[in-house]
Amino acid sequence: MAIEDEIINISDIDIGTEILNSDKLLIETSNGTKMIAFKDFVVGPDNISSVRQSQIEGNVEGEADTFYNVVTGFNILNNQTTPGLNTQYDQISGTVELGKFNFNAIANLASVSADIATNGSAVDELRVLLDNLASVLESTSSSVLNSITLSTSACNCIVAGAFNETTRSRNVGFTTAELDPSTTNPNCTVQLSPFKLTFPGANEGFVDGSRFMISGNFVVAGSGRNSRDAGIVIYRDKSDGSSEEVYSDIRNQALGASASHTINIQKVVKINFGDSLRITQPKGRAVKSGTLDIFKIS
Repeated sequence: MAIEDEIINISDIDIGTEILNSDKLLIETSNGTKMIAFKDFVVGPDNISSVRQSQIEGNVEGEADTFYNVVTGFNILNNQTTPGLNTQYDQISGTVELGKFNFNAIANLASVSADIATNGSAVDELRVLLDNLASVLESTSSSVLNSITLSTSACNCIVAGAFNETTRSRNVGFTTAELDPSTTNPNCTVQLSPFKLTFPGANEGFVDGSRFMISGNFVVAGSGRNSRDAGIVIYRDKSDGSSEEVYSDIRNQALGASASHTINIQKVVKINFGDSLRITQPKGRAVKSGTLDIFKIS
């Protein structure tokens, strides 16, 4: 047979669908044509550096700039950083540490949430026990025991949307009770217009001589001369029928047609059985807006 008959064109060889470690590769070396086992065929970093940097790692050509935002004390790379930056650990350490910080925060929050739920359940149980105790004390035949009053309730109140009842009225009213005092003490009532907060009497779950913090913010205005004597006055009406001025802020400076006075209130008031609080303003000046918070502090 002629040697030409033994020559097979490479294009006529069957196509393989896989390569195993035991298979061989035909290579051309400086010492001639050789065969090498596939398991011994190694492509080193020097052979793929251009592919690795430009396609896998995305390394940039030339100088790269890094820019950071500080989040909770950690430096986090932002979108001004050169695209394709081949990051080092020190450049992303802030992100790693922030992840740890957030994990610990979430774990602590979960623990606190569980404590809140536990405490809420305990408070609900205490309320039931106190209600039962109050019922027992009221129904007992002992004159000593049924004279005991459980003084555990405050009389807290938040009202908003202050206004004048009429253009000439000195009474101040509110549109909304954001915190109805009856939710903190069923014997405490609020009237929105004109505003009047009435505190409980004796044997109504209230401590005589309690101190309350009154916090408020009002905008009082009147055009031109009407802005004189603009202000807010708070009275404590006592159970004996007498009244006491407990707070007053009167502005005597006349303002322009569109100007207004802002009045901020911080006042501690002593409240006795059956007292009530009301608000007025001198000479019926216009109240544009206002809120009032009244909370027991001792």
